Amino acid sequence: MSRAPFIWTAKQKIDPDGFFAAIRGVPPRSDGLNRWFLFRRRVDVPFEVSQSAINITCDGKYQLFLNGQRLGRGPVRCSPLRQRFDTYVDAPFVKGANVIGVLVHTYGIDTAFYESVHGHWRSTFGDGALWLDGIVSGAAQSIQVQTDAEWRALTCDAWENNTPQMTSALGFVEQFDANLFPEDWTGLDYSDAHWDETHVLATGFGGPESRFGGAQTKPFPVMAPSMMPQMLEQACAPRRLVWTRKIEPSDLPVERQAYEEELSSPSLASSGAVNDVSIPPTDGAALLFDFGEILAGRPRITFEASGGEVIDIVVSERLPGEFDPGGPALDARIERLPIMGLDAHVCRVIARPGKQVFEAFEWDAVRWMQIHVRNAKKGLRFQDVSVVSTRYPGKGRGAFECSDPLLNKLWELGRKTLELCMHDGWIDCPGREQRQWLGDSTVEHLVGEAVFGPEIHALNRHFLRSAAESQRTDGLLEMFAPGDHRRFGWIIPDYSLHWIFNLWDHFEHSNDVELVRSLFPSLLKVLAWFEELAGEDGRVADLPYWHFQDWAALGRTGYSTVLNAELCGAFDIAARLAGVLGWDSEAARRSEQARRLKQVLETHWDAARGLYADCVDPTTDMRQPRTSQHANAAMILWGGVEPDRAASIAARIGDRTLLRLTPAPPIILEGEGFEEAKHIVLANTFFSHFVYTALAKAGRFDLALDLMRERYGSMIKRGATTLWEGFEPHASLAHGFSATPTWQMMRQVLGIKPAAAGFAHVRIEPTLGVLGFARGSQPTLAGDIEVALRRTGDVIEVEVALPDGVIGELVAPSGYVVEGMSRLEAGRQSRALRRRRQDGKHNAAE
Repeated sequence: MSRAPFIWTAKQKIDPDGFFAAIRGVPPRSDGLNRWFLFRRRVDVPFEVSQSAINITCDGKYQLFLNGQRLGRGPVRCSPLRQRFDTYVDAPFVKGANVIGVLVHTYGIDTAFYESVHGHWRSTFGDGALWLDGIVSGAAQSIQVQTDAEWRALTCDAWENNTPQMTSALGFVEQFDANLFPEDWTGLDYSDAHWDETHVLATGFGGPESRFGGAQTKPFPVMAPSMMPQMLEQACAPRRLVWTRKIEPSDLPVERQAYEEELSSPSLASSGAVNDVSIPPTDGAALLFDFGEILAGRPRITFEASGGEVIDIVVSERLPGEFDPGGPALDARIERLPIMGLDAHVCRVIARPGKQVFEAFEWDAVRWMQIHVRNAKKGLRFQDVSVVSTRYPGKGRGAFECSDPLLNKLWELGRKTLELCMHDGWIDCPGREQRQWLGDSTVEHLVGEAVFGPEIHALNRHFLRSAAESQRTDGLLEMFAPGDHRRFGWIIPDYSLHWIFNLWDHFEHSNDVELVRSLFPSLLKVLAWFEELAGEDGRVADLPYWHFQDWAALGRTGYSTVLNAELCGAFDIAARLAGVLGWDSEAARRSEQARRLKQVLETHWDAARGLYADCVDPTTDMRQPRTSQHANAAMILWGGVEPDRAASIAARIGDRTLLRLTPAPPIILEGEGFEEAKHIVLANTFFSHFVYTALAKAGRFDLALDLMRERYGSMIKRGATTLWEGFEPHASLAHGFSATPTWQMMRQVLGIKPAAAGFAHVRIEPTLGVLGFARGSQPTLAGDIEVALRRTGDVIEVEVALPDGVIGELVAPSGYVVEGMSRLEAGRQSRALRRRRQDGKHNAAE
């Protein structure tokens, strides 16, 4: 079967010499921003359908319809140099006439979730391309369904294309006129005779003596199946209608009007239930809905109108004053928070007569929804106000419960936060950016393993490949990928190391050797970039570009302890993965690099303070006075610190009297009083993941729990429904990299750890601390691992259930011994951990 061609509206001209445009001095091609197209094709099936499959992708984003039913959305975010296509199996074709419809939105500019090709075939064809290749089969025959010149296209003017982006990362403010939209365009009875023709996107060809040797130009010559499922969608109703008020309509552009027009008091009378609200005749009315928690989804309204009413839907994850002691004011309204550009999370629909449904094309973060209605001369009735939530699908069999209600709440908020950040990539947050940052994904993946287990392997595999596909010629990976990274002059080199950490974590949980084999060359190129910067002793000084690490004021100049410790960790991982691949010489070389660098980093030790300094001056070899949780946690995790010293460091970096939150604009605006010679820089939510893990490694997870109770507990007390980007609510209120408590409970409290790749062998090393009980389950490839712990005096009763084919070992925490066998077999079994007596014994028989 030959591959179908890409097509596009014939109104958009093809420039056969477009690939040569730069050499000819022609300005870069632009066909416009924020454009919308409808495509349609009738398919006659002369037999009873037994099975079918449709493959589809486009340049931009699509919605696919068959016989009026929407089948899905796509494609997944990806590099255009390896375009992904989606597959729909058992599409509901019927015997007789069928209609395929595709709505395509082209951006004309890179966004957090869309990356254009920048040259190549874009100069020839411009933005926009549609590809569909499928088959419909019966008992003894089949037909191909493909894009070709028989399709019809319509440039859809129902959407206004002269609107700005919502933020510098997201899509455009959506302004939709329902009166201009062909309502029944996916139906059999609709006539597309007035639509435009399409043409196949291909130029060149010819024999070896033709121009440029017959070179061909086609869109997306390299494609691959996405291997990602369709997102899970669910309609969610608001919890309450907060207020209704009159408005004074103003003459402002859509991105400003609902934010700035005056709202009068008292409240306007309304009738109906929370999601069934009637507005009396009015020139302007506003309603504020509260969904009770932050959702990631598309606003949707069902309403009856006379026609011509203008409805603006503004959404936000926050309301001014929400986290103040008294909460938001009674008349609080949504405001913009322009950290990254306009921050106008608004869409507009101009109503046609009758009952209708409007659903936003893009999804957003929604806790609060403010609807402004104008020109409702005969009133208007909302029959439904909702958000269609969306996330990566998964049942999430992971579970945790303990005797501390605060930790239980943290587990659930971490799970909820992660779900808001699981889509066609690990995104940082559902509101401001929706970018797939490499460092964020390191934490998100592990939290995903704790909650969803193997269900998220496809998502993380897609992330790892997407990041590798962004690799620059110098070896660094883009700090987020795919997306609009070309618009940035910055890059975060330490995030390339986090990608290496993620690759190891993925292998530990999945045993995916082939993925390691395919990505190992990219790992080597990353390390080569750092090696080129390193001095004779192996340390890297004054890391160029954006040395991020965390939203905290740790030292980053000269020889940075945290960076060089991370590099040690990356060398160790390279050695382990080289061993997995059977490359023993490379494994030995990387192990030696790690050993030498760890040895040199001992010069960063400040014996007087009992801590590692953040920085050492490359010229004088003098340690700088500033020290942080970051540097010391990094040394415990990756720097080869001996256990006794690790315990001593843990006591210091877990001492809350010494820790200080420091300014890190624009996320943390104010800090706590800080003296360099006395205090320790507190890790913010991102690097707290590594601090808590380091404290556990040092045998002091009790200190990590105290830190969680203090810092994360403050979020809960102030009313957080998800975990914030920082310990103060100045930025994103649902940030995936902040969800580490959920993973920590599984990994440290229950102590469930892979001792062999894919959990073929498991290590149960619990840390119950002061908790009375803890229990939970960890999903794995073989099935769920269940652990239950209960304290009874000096004994911790342990019950473990392992799936078939899995063996394990019970390891006693410090101060305890295992009574009986430490080996664990498949099935359910009970053990006990008994506290050691001061004489080192644990029972009279010993």
